[in-house]
Amino acid sequence: MAVLLVSISGCGSSSYDYVTNKDDGAFLKVPAAWTHQEMPGPALFGIDARNVSPEMLTGLMSREWVVGLDAAEKFDETSLFVPDAPLPKGFVQVRHLLPEEANAVSTNDLRNFVVTVDDAVAAQEEAVRQDPYGARLAPSFLLLTDQKVTQDSGVHGVHLIYQVATAAGLVTIDQTSLLDQNQTVLYQLVLACSAFCYAQHGGQIGEVTGSFTIKPTDRGQ
Repeated sequence: MAVLLVSISGCGSSSYDYVTNKDDGAFLKVPAAWTHQEMPGPALFGIDARNVSPEMLTGLMSREWVVGLDAAEKFDETSLFVPDAPLPKGFVQVRHLLPEEANAVSTNDLRNFVVTVDDAVAAQEEAVRQDPYGARLAPSFLLLTDQKVTQDSGVHGVHLIYQVATAAGLVTIDQTSLLDQNQTVLYQLVLACSAFCYAQHGGQIGEVTGSFTIKPTDRGQ
């Protein structure tokens, strides 16, 4: 499946590329300085990866479109997702869900595809109860943004921004996970980098996330 990359620029403005999957109606605008490359799918992380059997993994290979996104000067193809990257890095994906996935998925599940957000929130709340001062001073997890997303044609899902404490330091993850009206196609955009990086590039990441638009096609029904 080909990725269409179109550069656009204007006088006095930044230049951007459009990364699109016209077959499934996914559109994304990224800075032209970023590198992007179609990758062999599937992109599985967190709860998603834990729930997929080897047999399902084989089946997903033909049902997934994944493009890696990297703000670094040189594209790192060894990993799509590096939460503590010094510059924004992540992926956009479209997956036609297997029947067993489509029957089981819910909007709430979308929150936990990368990190088990609900468990992390509960753990942080318990830590605050146990140690109100210490847990607030050095939190293991902070949910910064938790928004429901609705687009045309019944597209719906969530947009989350959260920080996670890791051995490499505090990282920030910006996650948009959407389903079509029939809940048979998953559209996902995930970008992450160190908390310091996000403080510097959060505005740019927000522009990318805000441009993520889904226009479902007959193929996705």
